[in-house]
Amino acid sequence: MAAVRRPVKPLASDNASTGSATVTVASRMPFDFILRLYDRKKKYEPIMGGGVREFDKFERRQGVKSYLITGNSFPQNKGPGVVQIVDGFALTHDIPKDFWDEWLEQHEQLDVVVNGMVFAHEERASTLAEAKEKSGEKTNLERLDPNNLPKNIKTADSQHVAN
Repeated sequence: MAAVRRPVKPLASDNASTGSATVTVASRMPFDFILRLYDRKKKYEPIMGGGVREFDKFERRQGVKSYLITGNSFPQNKGPGVVQIVDGFALTHDIPKDFWDEWLEQHEQLDVVVNGMVFAHEERASTLAEAKEKSGEKTNLERLDPNNLPKNIKTADSQHVAN
């Protein structure tokens, strides 16, 4: 299903990315989400009984663009509009590769990354090929099919619906 590409708009725009290479991000998530970079800072806090303990705090990196990644959901019984969806994955184009690589390194243990619900490639054809390869995988975030409900879910009985 082909649709018009939605332009990627950075959410903050103080510094430009250093590289010119970009990636196409594919997302199986049913909602949009924001990619942001964080820095690890050492912090200290007082503890009961006296003294302090050191801990790591991750603070959003200032002066770096954030990018909106489009999800694959759209209103029931309507088309995806301007979102390009291929094999269940919404595509977001033109994310700077160096930004993506650093975000991926910071979030490599995130379930959506580990389970392949979000991925990216420099070449659009590679992104499409991986989306096609993963098209049959379930995320458990799909809409319910009213004709094939899970075993413990039943439709409302019309006699018991209040007027």
